[in-house]
Amino acid sequence: MNCRQELLQHCADAGFTPPIAYTSDDIIVKQAFVAAGLGVTTMPGLALRSRHLDGVQATELSAVRRIYLATYGEPPAPPATAAFVEALQRVLRSGAVGTGAACGSA
Repeated sequence: MNCRQELLQHCADAGFTPPIAYTSDDIIVKQAFVAAGLGVTTMPGLALRSRHLDGVQATELSAVRRIYLATYGEPPAPPATAAFVEALQRVLRSGAVGTGAACGSA
């Protein structure tokens, strides 16, 4: 499910359909829409930390994060790939990764 569809599904689950008039995948454009009073947006926390326009207020959402890992070839995986997969699974099981903000459209 892509980010826009996920956002729309969360809204539908909450009982409403958001009126979307503007969209962008650019974090600066999305924040500019917000700063101009044209609406709200969602974006990953990492993107917000890389560029945060003055006056734009951010609130962390407790959204479900889905992480997909794509590898190439048949098992057994190369040692570095196997080590990375195991490390990622260990971190995810530990709960050490915060949810951050969900991604979506302005």
